[in-house]
Amino acid sequence: MAQSVIAGESTTLAFGRSLLDDNISNINQTDNSTVIISPRYNTTGRTELKIGVLLPFSQKNDNLTAQIVWGGSSAIRMAVNDINNRQVIPGAYITLIEKDSFPDSSLNQMAVTNAVYASVTLLQQGVIGVIGDISSSWTSLSALMTSTLEIPQCSFTANAIAFSDKTQYKYFFRTIPTQVIIADVMLEFASNQGWKKLGVIYTDDALGQQFYQRSLIQANMMNLHISQYQAIPPTGTADDMNTALRNITSAGARIIMVAATSTPQTSLMIQAQQLGYVSKDYVWLLMGDTTEDLRKQVDKYNNGTTSNATIGYPSAYQGIFLFDNWLSLDGYPPFETFLDQWSVLNPESYPYAGYRNISSFEGLAYSCMMVMAEGFGKLITKSQNQTDQLIKLSTGDLGDDMLPSAFNVGYVGPEGPMLYDSNGDLTTGNYLVYNIQHAIKTVVGKSTGGNLDMIASPMYFDGTSQPPSDSPPSLALNPDITSPISHVILALSSAGILFSIFCFVIVLVNRKHEVFKASSPLFCCLELVGFILAYVAAAMMIGIPSQVICYVHPITISLGFMLVLGNMIAKNYRIYRIFNNIFITRNVITDAHLIRTVACIIGVQMILMAVSLVVSKPVPTKFDVSFSTHYWSCAAKNSTNKTVFMVLNTIYAASLLLFATFLAYKTRMAGRQYNRYSECKQMGLSVYNILFSALVGFAVMVNPLADFYTKYYIDVISILWATTFSLFILFLPKLQVFYKIKRNDATEEKRTSIRHSIFSFLRATTTSTQHHQSTFHTENNHGTELLSLEQILASDGPVIQDGSSPRSSSHAVATGGNTNFIEVHEGEMPIRKVFRYFPFLSQWEMQHLMVFPWLSYFSHFSKYAKKGTVMSYTQASIYSAKLEDYVLKIHGQGLYDMYIQLPNLNAMHTWQNCFNQKRPDYLDFRRKPSQPATLDQTTTTHNMFESGLSHDFLLAEGQLQQHRQN
Repeated sequence: MAQSVIAGESTTLAFGRSLLDDNISNINQTDNSTVIISPRYNTTGRTELKIGVLLPFSQKNDNLTAQIVWGGSSAIRMAVNDINNRQVIPGAYITLIEKDSFPDSSLNQMAVTNAVYASVTLLQQGVIGVIGDISSSWTSLSALMTSTLEIPQCSFTANAIAFSDKTQYKYFFRTIPTQVIIADVMLEFASNQGWKKLGVIYTDDALGQQFYQRSLIQANMMNLHISQYQAIPPTGTADDMNTALRNITSAGARIIMVAATSTPQTSLMIQAQQLGYVSKDYVWLLMGDTTEDLRKQVDKYNNGTTSNATIGYPSAYQGIFLFDNWLSLDGYPPFETFLDQWSVLNPESYPYAGYRNISSFEGLAYSCMMVMAEGFGKLITKSQNQTDQLIKLSTGDLGDDMLPSAFNVGYVGPEGPMLYDSNGDLTTGNYLVYNIQHAIKTVVGKSTGGNLDMIASPMYFDGTSQPPSDSPPSLALNPDITSPISHVILALSSAGILFSIFCFVIVLVNRKHEVFKASSPLFCCLELVGFILAYVAAAMMIGIPSQVICYVHPITISLGFMLVLGNMIAKNYRIYRIFNNIFITRNVITDAHLIRTVACIIGVQMILMAVSLVVSKPVPTKFDVSFSTHYWSCAAKNSTNKTVFMVLNTIYAASLLLFATFLAYKTRMAGRQYNRYSECKQMGLSVYNILFSALVGFAVMVNPLADFYTKYYIDVISILWATTFSLFILFLPKLQVFYKIKRNDATEEKRTSIRHSIFSFLRATTTSTQHHQSTFHTENNHGTELLSLEQILASDGPVIQDGSSPRSSSHAVATGGNTNFIEVHEGEMPIRKVFRYFPFLSQWEMQHLMVFPWLSYFSHFSKYAKKGTVMSYTQASIYSAKLEDYVLKIHGQGLYDMYIQLPNLNAMHTWQNCFNQKRPDYLDFRRKPSQPATLDQTTTTHNMFESGLSHDFLLAEGQLQQHRQN
C-alpha cells in the first residue's frame, strides 16, 4: 500500500492514481492489480460480503474508457457507502475488491490471457458478486466463469445481445438496456407521427434478428404493421445492400427502421443515398448516434469518387432520425437525488464526481451495486433463518437463488426502474431521439421508462414538419360510382326497386281483387317493402363506406331480410297449422296475429342489431392488400364485442331461415289438393333460394383466404339474386293471373268463369260405395264446396263448419257349413306415416283406411293410387286430445308408426277401440249350420262417427276342420 500526506491530508495510490482519503473507507492496494476498499467504521458482529469490481483500471490510452472506469468505480463506492450506512443487507456490510482486467497496454493474445487470469484471481478471493466489465468482449470472458461458479454478475456497459443467452450466461444481468429495446422507441415514435406501416432492414446476426423479432411483437401490440423486412450480411458488400434496399422499397416500405451497428449502418446509408432512397418520400430511423461515423464515411466516399458523384452531407441526410441511450435524465426525481449525493463528493477521492452532472455511465454503475444489494437484502429478510441464510450468502452457497430473477426487486434508480425479463435484460430504457436538421444533430424527443415525450418538432427531408406517407399512393379496390360493376349494381337495384314500387301500387289499388285478396294485400306490401330495402342495401355497397353507411347498411339489409323472410314464415306457418289440422273448424290465426308474429321476428333482430351497433361502434377502416392497393370496410372498434354480436345475429338469422325452410318443405304439397291458384310452391322456391344464397354468402364471408373482390362480388350477387328471384317468383304469377282476368273480363260469362276458377267452391259429388270414395269436407253427407287454400288463409270467419264422416261397411260370406269370422273397419281420414326416430318431415294425407283388428294390420291407399299399403301394428293410443287437435297414434311393428287425425273426441275413442279390439272367444267353437247355404256378399253402410258402433265382416274360409288346421 502506497500512502502519502499532502497538506495534512492522507492520500492513497490505487492503480497509479492518487486518491484522497474520504474518512469513510480504507483503500488498500495489495498488488499491482488488486485494491481492497472496506468501511472504516467498526464492523464487529456483522458479516463481510465481498463484491468484485472488474474494470480496466490501468488503461490510459482512451480517455473515454478511463472516464467510464473511474466514474463508474466512484459511483459504485458511493452506492456501497449508502448500502452500509442504511444496512440494506441486514447483519452484513460490503467490501469492494477492485481488480484490473487490463493490466497490459497491448491488445494481443497476452492481454486476453491476462484478462482471464484477472477474473480467475478475483473469484479466488471469495467474492459473492461481480460488477463489470466495460466492453462486451471482455465481459463475456468473466461472465462465462461466474455463471459456471454460480456467482451473479452485473454490467453497466455491456449491451451485446449475446448475453441474453441464458444457456451460457445464466447468472448475468445488467443495468444498461440492450440495443433491441430501441425498437420500442422507434415504433412509439412512428405511432406518434401517425404511421401504421414500417419496414425493417437488419444485419443477419444476433442483434438484428432479435431486433426484428421484437419489432414484430411490439408492432402488433401497438396496432402497427411491419410490412416488409430485409436482412443483410454483417459484412455485406454494396451489392448485398443494394438488393436489400430495392426489395424493401419495391414492396412499398417508406418508413424504414435500421438495426445494425455503426459500420454496416453507415455503409447502408451511403448506398441508400446513391439509389435515391434518402428523399422526401422516405424516412430513416437509425440505431445509435452514428452521425460522426456517417460524416467520416461520406468524406471517405467523396475522396474516392469523382466530383459529379459526391455526397453533400449537410443536405443529403437531412431528416433522418437516430435513437441513442440517454444517461442524464435531468428533471427525473431519482436522478436529481443521485446528483445531490454525487455533487457533494470530493473529486480527489471520487474521480469525476463533485459536479451536478455525470460524464457517462455513473448512474447505471450506481444502480448495478444497489440492485445487487437490494436482491441480497430481500433474500435475507424473506428467510426464516436469517443467520443461516447470511452465512450461505457470504460463502456463495445459495446457488439458483442468485439467478437474475432474484434481483428483479422493483428498484428505481437514477436511470429509471430496473425491471428485468427472464433473460436478465431490462424491459425499458431511456433514449434520446436525434433529428438531423441542416446538418445539425437536434434532440426532438426523450423516452423514459417506455414513455416518449416529443420536445421539439421534427424536420423531414423536404424541410417541413409534415410527416410523409407511410406507403406509396394506393388504389382503393372499392368500386366507385363510375366503375362498370357499379353501373350494373345500380341498374339491377333500380329496376328491382321500380318493379317493386309498381307491384306495390297495383296491390294497393286492387287490394280487393280476388288475386291479391287471396294472397293478403298487407303481406304483399310488406314483402315488397322488404325487397326494396334489400335493393337499397345492395346499392349502398358502392363506393367507400362512410360513418353513416356503417350504421345504416346493416340495419337496412337486416330489416329487408326479416320483412321478406318473416312474412313467409308467418304465411307458411298458417298454412302448416291448417294442413296439420284437417278438421279445423275456425280460423286459427287472424291477420292481426300474423302481424304480431312478423313484428316479433323483426323486433328481436332489430334489438340485437341496435345493441351490436352501439357496443361495437363500426367505423370506416382501411385494409391494405398490397403497398399499392387497399380497400375500405366497416370494422368495429371493439373486435371482441363485434364477434359476440355477429355470432348472436348469425344464430338468430340462421334459426329463422332453417325454420322457414322446414315450413316450406312441410307445406310443399298443400297446393296440390286444390286445382286453383296457390302460393305454396312459389314461397317454397323463394325460401330455398334465400337459403342457398345465404349459405354461399356466409361461406365466403368467414373464409379467411377469400380476397376482397371475391367477398364483394359474392355478397352483392347473393343479395341481388336472392332478392330478384324471390320478387319475380312471388309476384309475376300474381300479375299474370291478375292481367289474365282483366283481359278476359269483356263478358259476364268469362268473368264468372274466371272468378269461379279461382275462388268458387268446387261441388263435390257423392262417391259410390262400390269404390269407397269420400270427400274431405262434406256437409250432412251431401255434396259440398271445397275452399281454395288462399281463401282459407284470407278468410276471417270459420273455415269449415262440419267435418265429413268416413263410412264403415259390414260384409259376410259363407261357404259350406263351416264359417270363419273376421272384423274389418274402414273409413277415409287424414293420416301421417312417420319414421319413429325422426317423425318431423312426414306429411298429412287424405287416404282410405281398412282396419283388420283381429289380425293386427290395416291397409291404406289414396283415391288417386292404384296400389295400397299394408302395415301391421301392436296397439293404438291417444297421441293428442287437445281441442281441434285429436290425433290417434298407431304403433307399428316395424320402424314406422301411423298418426290418424279425427274430428272429435268421440270419434277418436271409437277408432281407438276398433284398432285395439281382439277376437272374441265365442267365435272359436265349431259351428255347424242347420242347412247348407251359400250367402252372397252383401254390403251395408254405416256412419261410425255418429253411431260409435263397429260392424262385422263375415268371410267364409272353408270347412271348420280346415280352419283349425290352419
